[in-house]
Amino acid sequence: MQRPVTWWGRARNAASAWYSWSAAAVAASAASARAADEVRARALQTAPIIWMLGKVQSGKSSIVQRLTGATEAEVGEGFRPMTRTARIFDFPPEAPVLRFLDTRGLGEIDYNPAEDLAACEAKAELLLVVIRAGDPAQEAVLEAVRAIRARHPTWPVVVAQTWLHGMYPHPPAHLEPYPFAEGSADRRIPDPLARALAHQRTLFAGLKGSGPVLFVPLDFTRPDDGLDPADYGLDALLAALFEALPQAVMARIEALRADQGNRTAAEARSTILGYSVAAGAVDALPIVAIAAVPAVQGAMLRTLGLRFGVEWSRADIASLLGALGTAALVRQGVGFAVRQGVKLVPVYGQTAGAIAASLSSFAFTYGLGYAACVYLKARQGGGTATDREIKEAYRVALAQAFEIFKASREPPK
Repeated sequence: MQRPVTWWGRARNAASAWYSWSAAAVAASAASARAADEVRARALQTAPIIWMLGKVQSGKSSIVQRLTGATEAEVGEGFRPMTRTARIFDFPPEAPVLRFLDTRGLGEIDYNPAEDLAACEAKAELLLVVIRAGDPAQEAVLEAVRAIRARHPTWPVVVAQTWLHGMYPHPPAHLEPYPFAEGSADRRIPDPLARALAHQRTLFAGLKGSGPVLFVPLDFTRPDDGLDPADYGLDALLAALFEALPQAVMARIEALRADQGNRTAAEARSTILGYSVAAGAVDALPIVAIAAVPAVQGAMLRTLGLRFGVEWSRADIASLLGALGTAALVRQGVGFAVRQGVKLVPVYGQTAGAIAASLSSFAFTYGLGYAACVYLKARQGGGTATDREIKEAYRVALAQAFEIFKASREPPK
């Protein structure tokens, strides 16, 4: 007589089937670009926009590079036209976590922000105005800021005053500790630089609106320029953004900048974060997640494989998931099935159930991505990662994922 299948057995079988589905999703996504396009489209729905205003060569690209960790080449090639007067930088491009809108031509042609407002005002989180410390002619920039604030008076404005070394005495050297805190009158600051910074601040004194206006002097240079540190003022910029931006957006920036001491994972962290956010967003929706979440994870694994120059096979997927351990996979599969049912319960399912579902899929996708990096790096070098190395990468990333998710949901201070 055949023994009845217990609920645990059914759950284990469901988990096994789900992860087989994930493996199939990798193969399917490798054959079709549509899956990747769908993931990107979902990511674009939630990716916030930081709107940058500034004249040409004011230092906007350097700020994007320092905030995201993108290489200079990625930033230079990553901007694409958005309107006739602006371009957009999606980072990472496969599943954007952040978007930077760069308005071009300020100071060169008459600028009417109406078209850009229509294109991005629903997603923009703040204005990041970038001006050279030694350039007093900022009327074109100010006109654009005034027009935008007239329509969105609560939007915060962060003014980055750049190229400080252009007004340093010879030989140029940064002042340490950082002397430009709000309200500071540090006498070490050279008089010409102090006057220039103060003058630029007066230009924004009459700006209407209730949103805060924060000023951050900074100087981002190349390492071979000989000015140490090359990211002078970065901590002050992050502090200003933390004050001005919603917690969810700042959590993304901090996650992009997180360094676990693992260069292999660091090279792909933006991709992992982007797909994890997409998985978490989709899992907050009833039923659709059953098909969509494995597709997101499959697309992520495919993208990571391309990054490392390794083509996934079903055997590779089985090896990776086997290294993570059957117990962990069953728990994830069971939890996934339960959460889908919980989300269908009125009220509760729309709140706690949706949050739990989003957190779990975000965290597991994040951990899976970092574990995959260890596996792929070893394959890239012709070797094999040990189960212990893969599990440790997954464990560390999973803990970090919960912290990122928690920070993204904290109420504004």
